[in-house]
Amino acid sequence: MAKEYLRPGVFVEEVPGGAYPIEGVGTSTAGFVGIATRGALNTPKLITNWSQFIRHFGDLRRDSFLAYAVQGFFLNKGSRCYVVRVASSSAAIADVTLQDRGTTPVDTLDIQALNEGTWGDDLAVDIEDGTEDPANEFKIVVYENGFKVETWDNLSMDDTKENFVENVINGKSNYIQVVDLDSTNTAPDDRPATQTGTALSGGADGISGITDSEFVGSSANRSGLYAFDEVDEVNSICVPGRTSQTVVQGGLDYCAGRADCGFIADCPKGSDPSAAKTFREQFDSSYGYCYYPWLRINDPLTRTTKLVPGAGHLAGVYARTDAERGVHKAPANEVVYGAVGLEYKVTNGEQEVLNPAGVNCIRFFPGRGIRVWGARTMSSDPNLTLIHKRRFLMFVEESIDEGTQWAPFEPNDEVLWGKIVRSVSAFLKRQYLEGALFGETEEEAYYVLCNEETNPPEVRNAHQVVTEVGVNIVDTAEFVIFRLRQWQGGGEVSE
Repeated sequence: MAKEYLRPGVFVEEVPGGAYPIEGVGTSTAGFVGIATRGALNTPKLITNWSQFIRHFGDLRRDSFLAYAVQGFFLNKGSRCYVVRVASSSAAIADVTLQDRGTTPVDTLDIQALNEGTWGDDLAVDIEDGTEDPANEFKIVVYENGFKVETWDNLSMDDTKENFVENVINGKSNYIQVVDLDSTNTAPDDRPATQTGTALSGGADGISGITDSEFVGSSANRSGLYAFDEVDEVNSICVPGRTSQTVVQGGLDYCAGRADCGFIADCPKGSDPSAAKTFREQFDSSYGYCYYPWLRINDPLTRTTKLVPGAGHLAGVYARTDAERGVHKAPANEVVYGAVGLEYKVTNGEQEVLNPAGVNCIRFFPGRGIRVWGARTMSSDPNLTLIHKRRFLMFVEESIDEGTQWAPFEPNDEVLWGKIVRSVSAFLKRQYLEGALFGETEEEAYYVLCNEETNPPEVRNAHQVVTEVGVNIVDTAEFVIFRLRQWQGGGEVSE
């Protein structure tokens, strides 16, 4: 509604422009699901470097490939990932119950490790009188493996006070959480008794009895893969080392359901080329990318080499390629940093069988190192057999989705249609200029239609506005062929 003018004068107004710019979404954020030493279960945690992973989830483990995968991601120039820790129902939180200072002591405070795991058994606490009011308040000093890590001073058991122990510690400590057990003794005798070196116990990692279902998870519980439901920016997901049909199909289904991320799958450890092909042929999805064989790395735990699945390293290669070249560049012919060998050396003849089957080989080339030598999806759809096409389509779809959120509830007329066309066209023109779309002219590279043809009366009466977008994604030079011909001046001899 136009502003009403009731007096003479000069008036300056701001009016919206004719188009709203669409920013490209990020494509290099990975998601990992696996077993870790510590960290909240089924809760995605943003990790931006290896040191941060160690602080939050613990170091490398012999019984899990999660930490190795995250380390490989950062080695290959990945910069952002989300990690979900999973465990079986056997997981338990270490704790200790403290009694108060009454004449007849009763339980007053339960001190627990921050989350499940045997790491909590390494914690111990000292209970001392508070510094400011030693007659009424108390202090908790937390130790891990004998080293002081936290001190919480001037605490009260009175839940009406600002320094109530639960309010001060819970949600702020990196090591413990506490529960007031409502001692029947009166203050100040309801404080925990002074003591030193009181250890927590009873922690369990939840490795015993863990099954594929914990890794796949469920949408109802937001567990496993479905913990990523609350993270929009994840673009590539993997479950390092879990190569069962249940987990891989679960990952493919989850990514296809979201339609904005892909699942990086490893062939099972010990597979020969025939077994790798058979494994891949169990699945059919453009949202999956299968790699073979496993990588050999230098293992800091054993100081020898170790075979690890390559999914984490590959997620880093995706991130590096996107940053250096763009999501339209196939993530192939790229060095795999951190790999010192391969479980199996694929020959040219073997790859001639594996590549058409959608198994992306990782190969060693003398003088050129270990490189990704394949860029195919796990799909039988001839239009979506290349990884860069699937990932570019996801990039375009999500960018347009997020960049046109201004459009709902606008009047459905030519003005709205024109704004949509200008916004989407400007975005696609940038992709064309960056080399992502093929064509000598823009008209050959992309088109955007939003008019009476795509929005007839029956569509408008259904309160819809339909825009048709076409993109001519540049192909990758998967096969580079040189035809040599012997030329003798004016004559020629073919070979």
